[in-house]
Amino acid sequence: MQQKDTVIIDVRNAYESDIGRFAPPAGGATLLDPKMRTSSDFPKWLNAPETKEQLKDKTVMMYCTGGIRCERATALLNQITDAEPEFETKGVVMVRGGIERYLKTFPEGGYWKGKNYLFDKRMEQAPANKTEEALEKDVESSCCLCQRPYAHYRGQHKCAKLIPSSGLSCAVPVIVCDATECQNIATTEPQKLECPLCVKGYQTPNTAPDLVGQKRKLGLIARGGTDVVTGQRVDAKGSSNSQNSMSQRLFVGKLPLTMTASKLRRAFEGHNCKVQSVHWIVDHNTHAFYGSAFCYMASMEDSQRAQEMGGVLRLLHDFRKKGKGRKKQQRMARVASAPLREGEVWPPESFCETEYPPIGS
Repeated sequence: MQQKDTVIIDVRNAYESDIGRFAPPAGGATLLDPKMRTSSDFPKWLNAPETKEQLKDKTVMMYCTGGIRCERATALLNQITDAEPEFETKGVVMVRGGIERYLKTFPEGGYWKGKNYLFDKRMEQAPANKTEEALEKDVESSCCLCQRPYAHYRGQHKCAKLIPSSGLSCAVPVIVCDATECQNIATTEPQKLECPLCVKGYQTPNTAPDLVGQKRKLGLIARGGTDVVTGQRVDAKGSSNSQNSMSQRLFVGKLPLTMTASKLRRAFEGHNCKVQSVHWIVDHNTHAFYGSAFCYMASMEDSQRAQEMGGVLRLLHDFRKKGKGRKKQQRMARVASAPLREGEVWPPESFCETEYPPIGS
């Protein structure tokens, strides 16, 4: 961060960056904020000519919450630079283990300023040895209603504005302070809630990179249209049928056999994601459940937020330990987009949600 020819990219969403970020020293690296509402904005931002100009011939360092999004972003940037000889950097590095590991390594904060937004019930992480007074001085975010300095996301309040380019609801989390008046307005007049990006009228760049075309150029699409990196097929139009395609339906795997629909809903709700329906996946022959389900999210925004958790969902799993009664253990479920096939209707006509998965025949 002390090197002047380094550019640092915050790979998180803008609302996460609002309450905390790295602050390189004077004369050191340059920090860039892609101003993302969702992670799907990142390829468009990276493809913008002004972004490429800022990264060209520089060492690029990326950081995120736990390191997973950085790995994907690093792979994306490396693919683009490999496919475009005129766009070259001095190399791409990342903060290993993300902000969480950095703050454990540097409990006084190091170059970190503010708090680290988390997608679990903790909501945020602060440097362990930093005083409350020092943390208050770091606050740059504010209540979206009264503009008082404030750095806590509470109440699951969302931006009510529409994004002009897409016509979709912005719906990113916004900060509402604990003042009674602001809480009342947020509850009775939610249409007044507006995130900093919408206040400034910020629009995400329109043009995404031709990632499939780049892979063809690099020889990463095998004969027959299979992506040799992901193993997914690419259709004749050049679009990938990978699990990263956005869909309101999600696949959730590695679930405990004692999972229930209510527990699964609560796990997603802990990350501000609402589930509309849970469909247990069973074996075709035995009709038994082996730990997988389709979750149809309440909205595309909920699906996007769920996929921004890095492909994992933290679950508290009850299990019985001999002689010690029931214990709780954290378990990681796998989450991936599950786009509907052409002509597929979801949920199926015969679908009826059950609280418990089938035990088979």
